[in-house]
Amino acid sequence: MQRATLAFGLLLIWSSGLVSVSAKLSYKNCNKTDVAIALSQIINGLKLRQLAILAPPTSNYLKLDCEDDDSIHLDDFIQRLHGLYMKSVIFYDMELFFQYIEASLHGSIECVTLIFDEPYEISLRLRRLAHRLSLFIYYWGAIAPPKPSRLRLEEPMRAVIITRPRPKAFRIYYNQARPTGISQLKLVNWYDGENLGLQKTPLLPSAGTIYSNFEGREFRVPVFHSPPWFWVNYNNNSESYANHNDSSEEDDFNSLEYVNEVNVTGGRDHRLLTLLSQHMNFQFVYIEASGRTQGYLKTDDSKDSNDSFTGGIGMLQTGLADFFLGDVGLSWERRKAIEFSFFTLADSGAFATHAPRRLNEALAIMRPFKPDIWPYLILTIVFSGPIFYCIIAMPYKWRNRRITLDVEQLGDLCIYMAYIKEITPCVVKIKHRRTRRRIPTEPKMPTQLFEKCIWFTLRLFLKQSCHELYHGYRAKFLTIVYWIAATYVLADVYSAQLTSQFARPAHEAPINTLQRLQTAMIDDGYRLYVEKESSSLEMLENGTELFRQLYALMRQQEPGDHKGFLINSVEAGIKLIADGRENKAVLAGRETLYFNIQQYGAKNFQLSQKLYTRYSAVAVQIGCPFLDSLNDVLMHLFEGGILDKMTTAEYELQARMMSQDQAQQSKELAASENANSNSKSSGESSANQQPPAQDNEMISALNLRMLQGAFIALTVGSLTAGLLFVLEVFCRRLNLAQILQEWHLSCLHQWQRFCHFAHHLTVRIFAPNLG
Repeated sequence: MQRATLAFGLLLIWSSGLVSVSAKLSYKNCNKTDVAIALSQIINGLKLRQLAILAPPTSNYLKLDCEDDDSIHLDDFIQRLHGLYMKSVIFYDMELFFQYIEASLHGSIECVTLIFDEPYEISLRLRRLAHRLSLFIYYWGAIAPPKPSRLRLEEPMRAVIITRPRPKAFRIYYNQARPTGISQLKLVNWYDGENLGLQKTPLLPSAGTIYSNFEGREFRVPVFHSPPWFWVNYNNNSESYANHNDSSEEDDFNSLEYVNEVNVTGGRDHRLLTLLSQHMNFQFVYIEASGRTQGYLKTDDSKDSNDSFTGGIGMLQTGLADFFLGDVGLSWERRKAIEFSFFTLADSGAFATHAPRRLNEALAIMRPFKPDIWPYLILTIVFSGPIFYCIIAMPYKWRNRRITLDVEQLGDLCIYMAYIKEITPCVVKIKHRRTRRRIPTEPKMPTQLFEKCIWFTLRLFLKQSCHELYHGYRAKFLTIVYWIAATYVLADVYSAQLTSQFARPAHEAPINTLQRLQTAMIDDGYRLYVEKESSSLEMLENGTELFRQLYALMRQQEPGDHKGFLINSVEAGIKLIADGRENKAVLAGRETLYFNIQQYGAKNFQLSQKLYTRYSAVAVQIGCPFLDSLNDVLMHLFEGGILDKMTTAEYELQARMMSQDQAQQSKELAASENANSNSKSSGESSANQQPPAQDNEMISALNLRMLQGAFIALTVGSLTAGLLFVLEVFCRRLNLAQILQEWHLSCLHQWQRFCHFAHHLTVRIFAPNLG
């Protein structure tokens, strides 16, 4: 009995051991299956169409023999992904994996990757591929997320850490769950394999929800003085620092101490940024843009500065700033270094020159007709005299061509003597009574008819007194035609045009197209200027046809300095035009030019036509995670017309400031006049202080100065007539014809002597050799 009991106990122990072993094996298999199911469900919560998987061969969490409880069977996981109708691509080589992500980002394709490895080493290499379109999910079977001191997942990198604190339980941590921009992982979701599965879908909160409220986050915005977008007051110790380029990407944010803060007093984009900060709940601080410019692509051959920018764009590129506003134009070169929001300004390129100046009044009598009409008018007057001569002289020519016939008239009988002489062997003189037909003599052509016709037409067109030159009907009819043309066409039109020229003085043709600007630069020596490191300069350098030709002409303006056409700001270029010392033009955005010319008087400048369309937007770092939220706000502002109202309000504010300044100047001038009115000298000085009258008034009174051209023509004509009279008297006294004949004979004699000498010299030189 005892033996039987002992045997039964041993059997129970053995059977319980087998059960425990089989339970362990089943637990391991279930464990592997639970991990695959959990990860597939978690990935499915993202609602993806494609997933990239990195499975490095050195990873300790992918075991094919399934001996480790924390490992995962990769084939089972991929099979379950495909069961969820999700495409997947697996990489075992890290270099190919990085190339795949980079190609996806270049094509603007959202890329989600699952990495079965620790993020400590890989995150450093993935930082250059950080973008809002790329999401990196890490799983290596960890129980708790890594400490922030060991792992820095800074924006714009999007990272998800999946931990497994206990079997069938998974936690999802996200680094962009809060809009503060701090490298902090936050629990956003979890998976429970026993009860509910995934707690909520979608797996991660949307960027629009997170970044709709920044919770008081502070942004750094580089600015420089560029009215009307920003009005900046620089401090006395404000100095533009050199571009700070660190060898390590981790030390980029340590260079913030080199940035100087500036004081912004107003501007259209200052209003816009203030409105955005109120709507999205963030704060901002203005810093001085590097070089006080937008930024320009470096052209040196150094490897460190490949595709790198200067100015405010360079600060965004290196992470020293978050926003950049102020008429920042879009271009292909800039889009490779930074990103742009929805446009804040739809502008066009243009150039500004001085207003058309008043033309010289001495030539006012020549301007009633356009230059293309004067040649036809002159040809008409020149050919009128010869035509009139032909009309009169043609009848005389026809009558002189008649042949006088040798006819004898015997009563009513006509005898042709030429026929009689041919058939008669001798000439017989008939003594009977006969009468020879006498053909009446034809009138002779007047002497010097051609000269008389020329002077007659000139007098007729110039409205001078003249007598009828010929009594023929053809000549009378042509005279009437000439008189009507000279009186009712030329005289009336000329008088009306001349009166309008006197009432509204003529101005030179405006330069408002690129073709006219090019002609002015070639013929009249105009100089074209552009703001340094601006989108307008990039347009000239990278443009074609006329833009390329204009850029070549700009480089030739100052032979010693090929960069002499660059100016610090558009406002400085407008000042150059306002000085008026030489002909200048400034190329920039039309809105910026229009605003700046208001400060110096719009009537003193000429804006060109729209050259090309250009857009300005808010510049952000490449891959910025809150760009979509920013675009939503800007779109609502644009659709509501608030952006246009901000621009108009800035113009009105500037107009009020100008009017106040002018009123203050007039008050000061009046006070000075009242204080100095007792003395004559003070009165003269106050009169000198008054601003001069504008020379380009539209309507002015008629004065003798406008008729100086007529007096000049009269003076020239009188001098010419006097000179001809003196020459005529001089030639009559000296017998000029004889003098010319003697001079001709003298020249001929000298030529004969030269030919004889040359012949004699040739014979003396070559005759001995020929002998």
